[in-house]
Amino acid sequence: MNQLRQKPLKQYNALTFLTILFITIFLICDITAFRMVLFFGNEIPLSGLIIPAVFALGDIIAEVYGYRIIMNVLKSAIFCQMLFGIIITIVLMSPSPPGNTLNEHYKFAFDHILRTNITSCFSVTAGMFANAFLISKLKIYTNGKKFWIRTLISSGISEIVLCTVAYLILFSGLRNMTNIVEIIYSVWAYKMIISILINPFITIIARYLKNYEFSDVYDHGISYNPFCKNNNHIIEFANELNSNNVNNFQSNVSLIESNKRKYVQTAVVINDDKFYN
Repeated sequence: MNQLRQKPLKQYNALTFLTILFITIFLICDITAFRMVLFFGNEIPLSGLIIPAVFALGDIIAEVYGYRIIMNVLKSAIFCQMLFGIIITIVLMSPSPPGNTLNEHYKFAFDHILRTNITSCFSVTAGMFANAFLISKLKIYTNGKKFWIRTLISSGISEIVLCTVAYLILFSGLRNMTNIVEIIYSVWAYKMIISILINPFITIIARYLKNYEFSDVYDHGISYNPFCKNNNHIIEFANELNSNNVNNFQSNVSLIESNKRKYVQTAVVINDDKFYN
């Protein structure tokens, strides 16, 4: 008869696709970490030219859906990445038919995949945390304006964090320190060039998604602990609203019953998005 719904009914339309795209590009970066290319005369890993797309998606998700959402997306990406590396490693250990030289090339191509995965766990997590934190804080500071400036500032700082952590771990023991520093500086410089070039597209996509999803999250008073599942003040606020809705619902039912109406069906819908704005 009477029903009380305390779970949000709204589902984001584009978030699933953005999450899958984030994880896909994330894995491509892992696979291409040791694929060196010449870019304007400098030798850099191909992944360094692709990773700005990951940060761009992180900027968009943090801007539209909020800090907690991008942290959940990042955790999912890290899990999928580690699972990918473990399965590939097991496949490489499986026996190969005699005389099949293609398997040797396959093994050579993916021989460092676990090393790359472990590197990403530290470097990408550190870089994305810095990126999401800066996007969130700068959005509050600027009252949601000048997204194109905020994303450049956050990308510049977070990508130098990622490059430093990633290439120190990735190439330690494989290259000398001077060469590693050169790679860090070169990759960061080219990442910033790419970030500037794609910045207008990121701004347009973020603006479109805000209108499409009816979502523009401001992270007021949240915990920036990346391992925190919920925010206490949000839970308390939600519980308070739930209690009020329950009381209002019961009062309405009593009032209707007192008027001897024949049939009542009421639903109270609580939208969690209000707790994030």
